[in-house]
Amino acid sequence: MLPVLPAPGGQETGPNPTDRGKLGSKRHIVVDARGIPLAITVTGANRHDAMAFEPTLDAIPAVGSELPAPQTL
Repeated sequence: MLPVLPAPGGQETGPNPTDRGKLGSKRHIVVDARGIPLAITVTGANRHDAMAFEPTLDAIPAVGSELPAPQTL
């Protein structure tokens, strides 16, 4: 006769580590070489980091240029 094993889980088991329904927020920050922040975005904790990549880069303000505007023909 095979032994009967208890069901998995119980009081000593924590929450499922693959549960993506986490509460909270994440801060995504782009800094320069000296650590000065250039852009900051905030997303929900349950969002994948790749989803914040482009919006965070797009949040970097444009830097003025001293180059003349290109001429059109």
